Amino acid sequence: MILIILTLALSGTAQANGVEGLALALQDPFDSRLAAVAQDKPAEKPPADVPITLSWRDGLQFKADDGNFQATLGGRVLAHYRTIFDRPDNGARTNPDTLYLRQARIDFQGKLYKEFDFRLYLDFPTGAAAVAGTVQDAYLGWSRHPEFTVKVGQFKVPFSQEQTTTLRATDFVERTVLDRLAPGRDLGVLFSGKIGAFEYEVGAFDGAGRAVVDNNDEKDVAARFRVTPIDGLRLGVAGTFGDVDSGSFNALDLTTTELQIQFLDATAGVVDGKRTRIGAELTFLRESFGLRAEWVRRTDTVTQGTLDEDDVDATAWYAGVSWLLTGEKKTLEARIVPKSSFADGGWGAFELAVRAAGLSIDDEIFSAGVAPAAGNADKVTTFTVGINWYLTRNVRISPNFVVEKFNEEIAPNDKDRFHGALVRFQIDF
Repeated sequence: MILIILTLALSGTAQANGVEGLALALQDPFDSRLAAVAQDKPAEKPPADVPITLSWRDGLQFKADDGNFQATLGGRVLAHYRTIFDRPDNGARTNPDTLYLRQARIDFQGKLYKEFDFRLYLDFPTGAAAVAGTVQDAYLGWSRHPEFTVKVGQFKVPFSQEQTTTLRATDFVERTVLDRLAPGRDLGVLFSGKIGAFEYEVGAFDGAGRAVVDNNDEKDVAARFRVTPIDGLRLGVAGTFGDVDSGSFNALDLTTTELQIQFLDATAGVVDGKRTRIGAELTFLRESFGLRAEWVRRTDTVTQGTLDEDDVDATAWYAGVSWLLTGEKKTLEARIVPKSSFADGGWGAFELAVRAAGLSIDDEIFSAGVAPAAGNADKVTTFTVGINWYLTRNVRISPNFVVEKFNEEIAPNDKDRFHGALVRFQIDF
């Protein structure tokens, strides 16, 4: 009976709808419902591409029309020439007079969805190290609220204003000897923000330096606080605290930053223990005039001879002034824009800059045998006079005349004073 009814039903369906109706009758009812739903619902379309606008101003600018992506591709080349007028024939403790590439870099940075930051900053070293690009900065960040931002990756430790100012925007060809006591780039996490005239930066770092795999569990803590009480005046204090476990006396070797003269050669001793830094900074800008000054003290735990896990202090300072002779406005750690560009038939902008700096380390470093007293100095004072010629906002030529004076004669040349010059040729975009 069931077979007869099924046969009649199929026969009636086939007569009404033909072969296609028979196929529909035989398929699973659940599949039929799915097919009906699929026929009623239109197919999903892939999201439309968002147009990108390209523009040029101090780099190639990318910006999505919906505002969810913006980035800048830039770079720079800094070529330096260094000479020491009274360089000894044997060249010991000094580097040769030479032209060299100080920096050759590509910089890609931007923002996603209006609040996520990123940066990839590559350097292409020369000489024996010129194998591949070296990562300078590489980080991700979140900056929805200017009062509280987060950054994770590799970037500069917030301590010295001189070190955290890009070399492209410094008033002199090289940083001062104070830079020997300041941290540079490191891997870490940073919390920062700006509330009115007050700025803060607090972070934790590996303490091993740039592009170095950490070899211990100890981390460094760094903090910097700044305030701008009036327009053009910025004051700040900073500090770091960490632990050096690697055991190295090389941290006590000291070489000047401008003429590259090694004045302290630590041949013994171990830096193993706490390392602290404290610093204070000042910047004052008014029209064409600029003043920058800074003071830093670093304390290392050293074990050697009579120094049984004792502290050795090193102190450095600098003060420099600059004056734009052609009347341009002095900007804070940014490009100088000439009133009359060399590219448009003018002469560009000219700036005069003068600076003094010094560094000293505890003389216990000699009495404890960490470094021999003969042929080494524990104090240096430097004087620099320079001219900055900004041909355009992106091209600069800067000659500097430098005097470096030590409190003792430097072996093996038995000299306590050196004179030299540095010249920078710079193009950046």
